[in-house]
Amino acid sequence: MTSGRQESRPLATPAVTAPRTFGGYLRNIGPGLVVSMSWLGAGDLVSSSVSGADYGYALMWALVLALFSRLFFTLAIARYGLCNAMGDESIISGFGRLWRHLPVLVAVLSFIAGFILQTYMAVAVGTALYHLSGRFGGQTWGVFAWTVVTVAVTGLMLWRNNRYTWLEIIARTTVAVLVITFITAAVLTRPNLGSLAAGLAFQLPADQGVFSTVLVAAAIIGAVGGSAGNLMYPEFTREKGWHGPAFLPLQRVDLLAGVLAVIVVNLSVWVVGAEIVRPYGLEINGIDDLATMMRVAVGPAGPWIFWLGLFFVAFSSFPSYATGYTKILFTGLYESLPRRRERYRDGARDPLFNVLQIGVMVVLPLAFALPGRPDVLVLTIVGSSITGVLAPIILIGTIALTASKRFMIPAYANRWWMNIILCAVGAVGLWAAYGAIDGIIVLARQ
Repeated sequence: MTSGRQESRPLATPAVTAPRTFGGYLRNIGPGLVVSMSWLGAGDLVSSSVSGADYGYALMWALVLALFSRLFFTLAIARYGLCNAMGDESIISGFGRLWRHLPVLVAVLSFIAGFILQTYMAVAVGTALYHLSGRFGGQTWGVFAWTVVTVAVTGLMLWRNNRYTWLEIIARTTVAVLVITFITAAVLTRPNLGSLAAGLAFQLPADQGVFSTVLVAAAIIGAVGGSAGNLMYPEFTREKGWHGPAFLPLQRVDLLAGVLAVIVVNLSVWVVGAEIVRPYGLEINGIDDLATMMRVAVGPAGPWIFWLGLFFVAFSSFPSYATGYTKILFTGLYESLPRRRERYRDGARDPLFNVLQIGVMVVLPLAFALPGRPDVLVLTIVGSSITGVLAPIILIGTIALTASKRFMIPAYANRWWMNIILCAVGAVGLWAAYGAIDGIIVLARQ
């Protein structure tokens, strides 16, 4: 790839001042929670539960790799936005310095990946509300009716200018609810700590069920460490007015807080799957079986806890995906449409923004809530796998930009150990992409 753009743009003037005290850091934590809760998604509840049920603790190492991959990968992406020497506000803009068509390619593919996630996220919210309401609306149209309610509320929320404030409120509430509920469930199962530690070894057990082991591992990496979703984080930090190297420490703390929340929730759900489903001989053939799993783990309140957790996970992701992936799309498109960028300055001010954000990313997924839709479990695993395909493309561009003292402020370019870690992340991304493609081919032949 060769650079097609040499011009630089002046760095944006900070709209806010970077905090210097512990209290200041706590008050400013937000984008990390928003993006991490959107990363979490329904995919983690389903993938972690199913993996724990089918393989015990044997594939926990894939989850750990995914979490470390996501942390280092996203930190590198975000650091380019704060510390590049070219005046780019986003690494998506920086991709154009490697190949002028790369921003549009990454943006469009990311938007498509985001839409795939939305198709089953909408169903997940509707399904959760249907069960929390006592199955109000009936077996045939109940899920669809509650999904319509979800779409209407989300559309009204995202239409407002203060949509990011609502995203942050939802994310903070989601963290509190998920950590309390799923840690409680995991503790009540009395997990075998020795087996849990052994599960961190690099084991690859035999295939079980419909999906191959490689596809399940790819689904875990796709749901937790998929790179397309990482591009949302800089879009949200700009909403907070974070610009320049002074915000780098805050950015690290903010993102770490979000990743820690994901770690706690994912491991808790995995423990429940490993300690309850296998010993009791339960089968996970659909999302209702996960509620049964929680009933065995917690008691009569278990299903209610599961549906509540699913609701907060999915509803936190649904509006965040709609806004985040649409922002990614416009950031990339504006690199090829400079006149439109000059006219509207920011994608969110573009009249087409809400057409795509609400029309495509919020309303269109309603079709997947109609009776006769594919099962949420299948949509979750296959959709999560597809998101991993973008990882190698974005990672190569990220390493090329952040390792270069030409593109970065020299003091903030990658050090040698950072490049090693990012290359290791690249290997995980390539493996996830292979697993996704191979698994989809296998499913297509069945």
